[in-house]
Amino acid sequence: MESRKISINDMPKGFKIFALLLPVLGLILIDKELDNDFYFLYPTGQYIVENGFPVKDFLSMHTNMNIIVQQWLTDVIFYYIYSALGKAGMIAFIIICYVAFCAVMYKLMMLICENHFVSCVAALSADLIMATMFMVTRPQAITLVLITLELYCLEKYVKTKSVKPLFVLPLISLLIINLHCSMWFMLFVFALPYVASAIPVRIKKLKLEPSCRLLPLLICGAVCLAFGFINPYGIKAITYIFSSFGISDINLFISEMQAPSMGNSVGKLFFAIVFILVTIIIVLRKNNFTTRFVLLFLGTTALGLMNVKSIAYFVIGSFVAITYYLKDFSFSLNITEGKRTKKEKRNFIIIVSVFVIAIAGLCSYAVITPDDNTVNNNSDNSFSYMDLDNICKILDKEDGKITLYTGFNFGQYMEYKGYHPYIDGRAELFLKKNNGEFDYFKEYVDVKNGEIYYKDFFNKYQFNYAVIDKNSEVLLSSELSHDENYEKLYESESVDLYRLKN
Repeated sequence: MESRKISINDMPKGFKIFALLLPVLGLILIDKELDNDFYFLYPTGQYIVENGFPVKDFLSMHTNMNIIVQQWLTDVIFYYIYSALGKAGMIAFIIICYVAFCAVMYKLMMLICENHFVSCVAALSADLIMATMFMVTRPQAITLVLITLELYCLEKYVKTKSVKPLFVLPLISLLIINLHCSMWFMLFVFALPYVASAIPVRIKKLKLEPSCRLLPLLICGAVCLAFGFINPYGIKAITYIFSSFGISDINLFISEMQAPSMGNSVGKLFFAIVFILVTIIIVLRKNNFTTRFVLLFLGTTALGLMNVKSIAYFVIGSFVAITYYLKDFSFSLNITEGKRTKKEKRNFIIIVSVFVIAIAGLCSYAVITPDDNTVNNNSDNSFSYMDLDNICKILDKEDGKITLYTGFNFGQYMEYKGYHPYIDGRAELFLKKNNGEFDYFKEYVDVKNGEIYYKDFFNKYQFNYAVIDKNSEVLLSSELSHDENYEKLYESESVDLYRLKN
């Protein structure tokens, strides 16, 4: 047998197919439980299908609150899938979104660098991070695919100089404004590096030629803006982000809205990735300045520094940018040529069989998993839906009107079960500047922190039942447990149910 060196980018077709299948590993990392937000998304979809678009709240006890449903189309999709296929259907849908993200990400990276090995490694890294952190039963699973597709269309325009790829962008705009309107402006944020790179720049001896024509980009942007108005709530949907983000009370309360830090695993991962990518850029391509990729990297890094939720956009932008700086990277392997022995053939068959079985097992595990009824929510607490189910069974047997207090973590599940609690996980809707009635979210935070006396609060709304989160509502739990006017109907490690005595 003879051996020869072969570049990793010139490996046989079988090895390339194997590399393309590696993102399947992400299936084992995708959360197999319904996200806590699903429990207000689903009933909202049901309401829209049966009654049309709401302008007043119908889930909580505050029926005078003005609302806009910022992800109405996602809600309707989730409603139909869950009604027909249940939990397995929802997880399967998220897997489809993940597979679509993997495919578009790889195609985008190959378009940028035309290096199979670099594209596979960079895409796999991004895929696994997305699977671990962001592929859940929420609108973002679809939005991430569409944002990546936008970058592909923009890069295709730069590469081919044809305006045809830009025709897809207005459709993406129309989809995002209806699927997840709070993220609609991301469409323009990700286009900014391409607009900047289309402008000729001359600073002293530095001359940067435009990468593409600017006018088609500006026309496309104007059309995308116009398409943004095609939604049930008009300008309110477009401006929704400005009244929903940057709220200090929400940012302090919800972990995904907080800035990443070295004090948690997400922050450590983020800063490690930033350090590695910056090092690669400086060492390998320090003299090569490409406007769109530098701005894409810097811009999405700034987004990631703002809050944990935006790390998803950092992963897309930074890993796409890094493929350009690694486009010439390669190394060679010694490959033995000649006729294989029976032992080598048998070992090859065993390896392929194990791989295929592992793929099948992961796919099965991803779709069909036993219910453990445990949720990790945005406030970094854990509770069991089994406790809430037991509480609902008790409430179902109670006579008379139920005026129910629940906190941020439990509200949506109680709404899913048909009750109308004080508050739920739609934090931004409980701000006065959005609902036009009262700042219920601030009131809730003040009660939790003891700045509002709990008896004054309970008397104000005449609560006769209270579901208490013992993990996050420690003070309230202690106060009610010593209040002789309330009796405990249910108790667990994380949840208590209290009833006002007659």
